[in-house]
Amino acid sequence: MPYIKKIELKGFKSFGPQTVKVALDKGFTAITGPNGSGKTNIVDAVLFALGELSTRRLRAENAAKLIFHGSEKAGLERAKKAKVVIQFDNTDGRIPVDTTTVTVSREVHRNGQSVYRLNGRRISRTHILEVLSVAGLSSTSQNIIMQGTITRLTEISPTERRKIIEDLVGIAQYDAEKAEAEEKLRAADISIRTAMGRIDEVQRRVDDLERERNELLRYNFIQEEIKKFEAIKISHETAQIQKRVKEISTQAEKVKNKVEKLRQLREQMRNKRREIEGQWRRLSSEIVEEGGSQVLKVQIKIGEIKSKLTELTTKITSGKTSLEGLKRIRENNLQQYTNIKNEIKENRRKIKKLRKKHEEISSQIDVKQAEHDALLSETAQLWENLGENSKKIREIEEKLDEYYKKLAYLKSENAESQTAIRIRNRRLRDLKNRKEKFATNLSELEKSLFELKKVQKEQKTQLKNLEKTLERRIAQKEAIEREIAEAGKIADSAKAAVIEFVTQRELAETVASEEKALRSIEELGELGVIPGVYGRLRNLIKIEKKYQRAIEAAASGWLDAIIVKDFDAAFTCTETLRRMKLGRIKIIPLQGASNPKLTEIPEKEGVAGVAPFFIKSEKQFVPAINFVFGDTVIVSDDKTAFTLSSQGYRAVTVNGDVYEAGGAFESGYYRAPIDFSTIIPSESAIKSLDEAVKALQQHLSGRSSDISSFEEEIDRTRVEIARLSEAITTLDREIGRVKRSVRRTKLNLKRVNHIIIRLEKEIENEKSKMWTRRAERSSIQKEMRKLQKELTALRKKTDVTHIQEMDIKREKIAEEIITLRQKLGTVQTEISTLQSQFDNVLRVGYKNAKIQLAKVNQQLRRVEKEVEEALKERESLKQELTELEKNRVKLSKTVLSAREEAKKFTSQIDDIDKELRKLDAEYEQADRLLNQLQLNIQTSLLRLEQYRNQLRQFGYEQPLEVKPEQVEEAETSIRMMQLELERIGAVNQLALSHYAEQVSRYKELSLRLNELEREKQAIVQFMDEIERKKRKVFMEAFEKINDNLGKYFSKLTGGGNATLKLENPEDPFSGGIDMLVQFPRKPSIVVSGASGGERSVAAVAFIFAIKDFTPASFYILDEIDAHLDAFHVSRLADLLLEEAEKTQFIVITLKPEMVNKAQKVYGVYGRNGVSNVIAAKFLEVPS
Repeated sequence: MPYIKKIELKGFKSFGPQTVKVALDKGFTAITGPNGSGKTNIVDAVLFALGELSTRRLRAENAAKLIFHGSEKAGLERAKKAKVVIQFDNTDGRIPVDTTTVTVSREVHRNGQSVYRLNGRRISRTHILEVLSVAGLSSTSQNIIMQGTITRLTEISPTERRKIIEDLVGIAQYDAEKAEAEEKLRAADISIRTAMGRIDEVQRRVDDLERERNELLRYNFIQEEIKKFEAIKISHETAQIQKRVKEISTQAEKVKNKVEKLRQLREQMRNKRREIEGQWRRLSSEIVEEGGSQVLKVQIKIGEIKSKLTELTTKITSGKTSLEGLKRIRENNLQQYTNIKNEIKENRRKIKKLRKKHEEISSQIDVKQAEHDALLSETAQLWENLGENSKKIREIEEKLDEYYKKLAYLKSENAESQTAIRIRNRRLRDLKNRKEKFATNLSELEKSLFELKKVQKEQKTQLKNLEKTLERRIAQKEAIEREIAEAGKIADSAKAAVIEFVTQRELAETVASEEKALRSIEELGELGVIPGVYGRLRNLIKIEKKYQRAIEAAASGWLDAIIVKDFDAAFTCTETLRRMKLGRIKIIPLQGASNPKLTEIPEKEGVAGVAPFFIKSEKQFVPAINFVFGDTVIVSDDKTAFTLSSQGYRAVTVNGDVYEAGGAFESGYYRAPIDFSTIIPSESAIKSLDEAVKALQQHLSGRSSDISSFEEEIDRTRVEIARLSEAITTLDREIGRVKRSVRRTKLNLKRVNHIIIRLEKEIENEKSKMWTRRAERSSIQKEMRKLQKELTALRKKTDVTHIQEMDIKREKIAEEIITLRQKLGTVQTEISTLQSQFDNVLRVGYKNAKIQLAKVNQQLRRVEKEVEEALKERESLKQELTELEKNRVKLSKTVLSAREEAKKFTSQIDDIDKELRKLDAEYEQADRLLNQLQLNIQTSLLRLEQYRNQLRQFGYEQPLEVKPEQVEEAETSIRMMQLELERIGAVNQLALSHYAEQVSRYKELSLRLNELEREKQAIVQFMDEIERKKRKVFMEAFEKINDNLGKYFSKLTGGGNATLKLENPEDPFSGGIDMLVQFPRKPSIVVSGASGGERSVAAVAFIFAIKDFTPASFYILDEIDAHLDAFHVSRLADLLLEEAEKTQFIVITLKPEMVNKAQKVYGVYGRNGVSNVIAAKFLEVPS
């Protein structure tokens, strides 16, 4: 932890213009001197340098009084400014500055302006306080004990002692949180009152909607009256339709009779026609025997079919007409069915609404009745308890007075806690701002580090590339030099090669005509001139290396055979060779040639297998391999080969000796066959080589200039490498510096976070205290509200006027109950009416409409089926008629003479047919008219049924007997009622639904009110939790400080004992903290009853107990031993020596016992009004 290394004073208070230096060590330093010499001014200087603004705390009237006022005796003028410099040891880096020693200075001018510096750099007070606060250094800290503090501690009350501990643990923060919760509680109360106001507003809206609903009911009543008069009109219309149905029925009967007469007449004509046909058949019996009978049959059949076709056409036309009518009837029935169904839904909906309304009114009656009974009982009881309630009122008023006093006390306590929280919050904000700056700096540093590393990496890469380029250019230069040196050799060799190639080509062309032919065929095949050419066999196969010699020997020249697709390709190749007059070659076609079977492998030692087993190729070339090698067996030695040759096998040894079947063999020194394709250069190759020689010579002529270019580039590259190396070195140094800055910034962030956490904890503790007080205040306020509510209620109970008002209210409720019962009867009547309408009218009409619709659908399906069958039958008869007509024409040629004779009869038949067609037309017309009349009757009946249904809906089972004048009166009444509706104007058709919605809204608001009540309860619970945390934090601090007090008191007194005791252990915040002390060989007493010296010892022990609870890096103690005797001063000095191992102590003292045990001593003396400081060193005298 940082400690003070040096204090420098110049022109500060009693210190003159000469700089006074006080060098300090980490241990125990004593500063002594006579009274008035300026010892305490050193303490003031430390506070001044740490940014203290209160001149009162610095023991000065104003800032100018802090500056040296001059000394006539010493011949010193007054100083223009005062300056104090403090050096802190920052070895552990707790102060967020990148130095191991941190210098803080402050100077003040006579105009009151202060200048702050950190390590010599001028900065703002806010900044310097922020930096110091990171290390826990502040002018307001508990580590500077001013003169007179011990005296004040000896006289503090138990409550003040408790306040000291509360300030240490931040109880004010808890109280602040509790106050915030109380604000939320007040807001919740406001929300509750707001919700209650909304409920009242909704209640008024419900009342308004109830009036609108009543207007709607009146409107609906007039509509019902209009329906009654509409029923009169409908009854009149029904009578008119019945009359019209009767008239149409009479007309339909007449048409039906006419249709029957036409049918009978048509039947007579058909009978007459059959008689004539019979006569004609009798007259033509011989013709029938000769084949004319066939014509007659056809003619008869044609007549019958035509007659049947006429009947079917009539039937189809009639059926379609019926279908159209039935569809219209079905649509009407369906509309009627839908209307009845909708009316049923509306009827059930109205009944449901009315039943709900019935329940609501019943509920209201029950509530009103209960309220009436309660008021009746309450008023009777109020008259009886009038005297007793007056006595309770007096008791409650006394309790409220006590609560008001307690609230005033809590308010004053809470204000102190809020002040402490504001101070810590201000410091916390400063720290957080500093943290953000550190974080920003860290981010920028890390970004810079990343960019530097990136640049470094790029430059290193560039350096490596340049070094490689240099090596490459040097190598290229050397290569060019070698190239130039060997260029002549290469050119000469190339020229010689050209001459040699030409000679070789001439020799090869002389001795290798076969190779030339093979090359020509291959080139033509590659160019696509001869399709189906695959190439030489040796190029299409792969031979196992072990059997290479054996396979080549066994091939006997067939490895250079050309493999082609089929015989066509083979013939094309041979014809090409003939035309071009080239040599002879071997050709193997893959398709068309025989595929010989492989020779069976003889079971004999030394036999490797058939030759194709050791050759690999694509599947399509297997026939060619079998053709060449299928009869050859590969063996290991000559003996085995000879034996197999004798047995009729063709064998070859692995050394290449071939033994033909029967005993002949080919042997001797093996020479691999020469592949002329590899040694004979082409004409183009020779020409290319010649051109390459010329190009090489030209190229070499220009390479000399390249060498000088490479030398220049090498020099430039070396210069660039040197520059990059220097830049990389600079970057390395910069990266190292940035890394150190990053580490320091991270360390500073860590320290700031630690202090922020501590401050937040302190603020939390202070808030916990405030929450505790707020909870207590809330509890008191809650109890007061409860008492006030009870007081209000009691005052009402004792108010005679209020009791009389309750009686009036009860009577009013009784009247409301009567009104509600009347409404309930009206609703019950409406429900009964709607239910009767449903049971007697709508349900019956619904069933009838459903049955009628089913009948019409059934009849419609039947007629559609009949029409469809008639259409199919007519089409079939038409086809049959066509065939018969063809047969009749054909047969007519054979019976031409007979036709002449029967012409008289056929003429009569044709006349009859003509007459029949006229009758059919009249019959069809009359039948259509009959169908139309029947359709009109059905339509009228349907309309009658609809009118009857409407009447049933209006509540009438049968049409009314209506006179014409009644109809006119009904129309007049309807017009009057419509005028009445117009006069009423628009009504709220949604009044019923809106009324229900507002009732629902009323319920929702009631639920919301319940939620707000629950939220209020949660806030109260939160306040209780804060109170619990506040107590826990306080008690933990109390226990720790109590333990520390006992430890330090025992050390100071040589075995004494001191303890802290809560005045009210059940509620520690409602009482103070007593201190019980027991000096050696003395009884235990309360510290307030001890002597002044004993109280001073207890106060010092209490200070050390607090120090141990919140340790600091250094402590400045100004005359804390002033009221201690020599023994206790010596014990205190021993304690300071012991604690100095881990903490720095600077003690202002007059006691020699303290000075003698200090590790370092400074003396302060005054001369001519100027304070001076000297260092003293004492030698210990051996005992």
